[in-house]
Amino acid sequence: MYAPRSYSQASQVCDPDIQRKYEELGVVAGPDRSMDEEQEREVVHEVERERQVQRPPRVKPAAQDLHEDVRRFVRTGRVPKGSSAFIPALSCLANTTAAFHERDQWARNLFVTHDFARTVGLSLVQNAEDYLRPVNWIVSSSIGVLVVMSPNEVNTLLPRIRKSKVVHLCVYTPRTTQTMQACDDLRLYCVPSAPQLTPSESLICQLNLFAGQLYFSSYEMYIRTCSFLGLNAPDLGDKELIADSDGFIREENRPSARASCSFKRSQLPPLKELFGMRRKGVRYSPTHLGKMLNGRILTEEDFLDFSSGSI
Repeated sequence: MYAPRSYSQASQVCDPDIQRKYEELGVVAGPDRSMDEEQEREVVHEVERERQVQRPPRVKPAAQDLHEDVRRFVRTGRVPKGSSAFIPALSCLANTTAAFHERDQWARNLFVTHDFARTVGLSLVQNAEDYLRPVNWIVSSSIGVLVVMSPNEVNTLLPRIRKSKVVHLCVYTPRTTQTMQACDDLRLYCVPSAPQLTPSESLICQLNLFAGQLYFSSYEMYIRTCSFLGLNAPDLGDKELIADSDGFIREENRPSARASCSFKRSQLPPLKELFGMRRKGVRYSPTHLGKMLNGRILTEEDFLDFSSGSI
């Protein structure tokens, strides 16, 4: 682009040794030489996007409180009747968008403590979904009661739990990735040692839904969840069923295989709200629960272990 326009100008600019080398190689350095021009042009304008993370406003945390009834539960393994220290699991979502209108049909032996449910001061109750505490510490009793506790309660009561013969502390975390090992059998870490009797599958199923587990531990657990929620699933075969768009089978059209379901309305809309709060905007539609909540029916192929090729 900036080469001399004539041969005489080229000879003046170029060094004699370089010019002699041009002639030996047969390179034309005059106006007859061809030049390739390269130009870079932006054909499609790219839209620049800057991600802005919107976090909930800073608020004052709630004061930690260890109720005497929680201490009594560790000693006896029984939840005191009418105690304000224990709340049914779904009742702690009353001030959120996940409104379960038939929460009385859920398990009555799955509780959370008041200290677990209350994380911030009372001034921001209307935005409680931004401050949900994850489910990580579960105390199970010998009579089949599960209580989700706060880290403060577990840390304070751990010496008593170690010596207890009626309760066991279990470490729990919901399975949120395909490769993550499921720990919903409540045997990952138990204090004291793991009991011989484990909670029922129905109770574990409801615990997983409350905690926001995205993958079923097995195909059988998926069928158990569909049976509890009254959803269509492969275990019903090719029967002609009348079901809603989300797979919910109403009471008048429910087959005998869904007789254990006591819901009159689909529980999927509030469950979508709950999982949305648990995931905090992270996409989960390709997961087991994402497919189920969107009305898709899973098959045994969805539970294949890709590393070993087995179910």
